[in-house]
Amino acid sequence: MKINDYILRYTFPNNYNKDGICRIRTFVNSKLDTLILITDLDTKNTSMSITNSIEVICKTLIEKYRIPETTVFIEHYEPSAIHDHTFDLVKLNVSNDTEWESITFKNVIELLECNDTEINNLTLKNTHLLEEIEQLRTLISPHSELPSQFESKYMLRQFEIENNMIKKNALHQLIINNSNETEFLNLLRKDLSFFAEIYASPNDSYICFSEFPLDNGFVDFVILTGRSRMDVFLIEIKGADFSLLTQNSYKKFNYKIDTAASQIRDRLGYIHRNIISFRKFVHEVREKAFSGEKIFNAFVGPEQDILVDKNKDINIHNIIIGGRTQNDLEESYKRHDFETNFNLPIKLESWDSFYRKLRRK
Repeated sequence: MKINDYILRYTFPNNYNKDGICRIRTFVNSKLDTLILITDLDTKNTSMSITNSIEVICKTLIEKYRIPETTVFIEHYEPSAIHDHTFDLVKLNVSNDTEWESITFKNVIELLECNDTEINNLTLKNTHLLEEIEQLRTLISPHSELPSQFESKYMLRQFEIENNMIKKNALHQLIINNSNETEFLNLLRKDLSFFAEIYASPNDSYICFSEFPLDNGFVDFVILTGRSRMDVFLIEIKGADFSLLTQNSYKKFNYKIDTAASQIRDRLGYIHRNIISFRKFVHEVREKAFSGEKIFNAFVGPEQDILVDKNKDINIHNIIIGGRTQNDLEESYKRHDFETNFNLPIKLESWDSFYRKLRRK
């Protein structure tokens, strides 16, 4: 027979802010044994899982709720995407050396002397229990579900970026008109957030540059982003005035793609021959951009610095964007072969595939 069904708040010694919650169902069977089913609340719990809190939970029930020390405790996790109900008998020893013994759904039904419906009464589908959960969560941590707060400088920069964004349709018009490289360069230099939108990670922490100097030449666009180890994206673009693959029976990449790949190969050779000085250079440029210097058309994201360590190695990513897609499936295979078999790490995009990744309107 079930005696009660409620949400328990339990407290860790000397750590009030980590109070946890779980579901408790108390049963008394025909032998007058007391059994308690302790159910984990998954993401609704305000602290650690019941497995990591089991000693505190049981102690709370025994000391605060006067549950007999002979009570049988059963640890319970409700179904998720990767598992069904799971149950374990919990054995508390004097030495705090807790033991768990896995038992089946059928074993639990027999022990509790209840039916399947009781166990399948899922916590988050029970309106009464859900109300209890939300009230306790609010008491324990009133601000836990509020959005993160940002400094005014961050917000003003975010608004500035959004207000000056070029519409997605402007890029689309260049693509459908099969525009040349110069037309794309003219548009993208006006709004470098096109590249940040796709390649920046974290998405608010980046600096974009155009015409970035390198080995007596320049890279069309560069993005600095990342955490700890800085990610450096070298981006070469071509126009949309050609098909990515030749339209003859050979189905090879257009020669303009080979030209861009050759440019990247030369620049990577220079970078890796001078990796220490290059790393020092990009970090110096990063610091100048964050100090407000408009170096190489620097475009800084809302976050006022990217949290990278200038003493760590950098990750270099190479992107080529150019040409038009004629057959998505065929070209995706070819691009995959190019990216995996080419002796240098290069990501290849057509303007059509680049456009599809944009989130802006």
